[in-house]
Amino acid sequence: MKYLTPIILGLSFVLSGCNAVQNIDPKVKTSEKQEHVSEKKNDRTNQEKNRAKSLSDVYVPNPQVPDDTRLLNSGQTIEDSKGKATLKGITSLNKIYTVGPVEMKIKNVKLIHNIPTYSLMDYFHYYTEHYEEFDFIKVEVELVNKSDQAVHFGPIAHLNTSNGETRNFEDDFYIEYLGGEIEPNGSKQGALGFIVEKSSSEVKWVEIQTSDVLDKDQKEIGKSQKIRFDLN
Repeated sequence: MKYLTPIILGLSFVLSGCNAVQNIDPKVKTSEKQEHVSEKKNDRTNQEKNRAKSLSDVYVPNPQVPDDTRLLNSGQTIEDSKGKATLKGITSLNKIYTVGPVEMKIKNVKLIHNIPTYSLMDYFHYYTEHYEEFDFIKVEVELVNKSDQAVHFGPIAHLNTSNGETRNFEDDFYIEYLGGEIEPNGSKQGALGFIVEKSSSEVKWVEIQTSDVLDKDQKEIGKSQKIRFDLN
């Protein structure tokens, strides 16, 4: 009997260990998943660092979404190796807004329905649970610092839609580094993309709020602006 005792105790420990695994709080599992996805995003961020282009550079389309350059009228669709995109609304502006010493040109604002290829779904899973198919707002901008000192500025601090949805700069999945420092007399160009969940009724308008413009000492030298765009 004394030889069976260690075996019985060993089985007890194994069974209790199995129960411990089965009884892990689902919240812990979810947390671990979120941390894993966050790490993957940081890896992408490091790889894509300094992607913002100056106005003298040829702009390269974002590697995560189809090139929508030719989508100029609602209802048009384009498909490539990154997926299928359909234009649902657009405002073509090419209008300049002045925020302190920064001239911000809004080239266009688009509402796009995107169906990414299977290989890109994991990327969008970080931003939405509907990563297989979703709508997003794309804002294409050019920034010029007209001063002889470096400034800090973000073209979109917050974005609101007619459906009552709010996004902030951290939700931008284009990650083209348009926010942050702009060199003296320097420039940047690129786009920002924000997935919208409340698209059951068509998004009629989009409102963005820029950041303040700050100097190297974090002193405000330009007040943030709100700008609204109607989508056609």
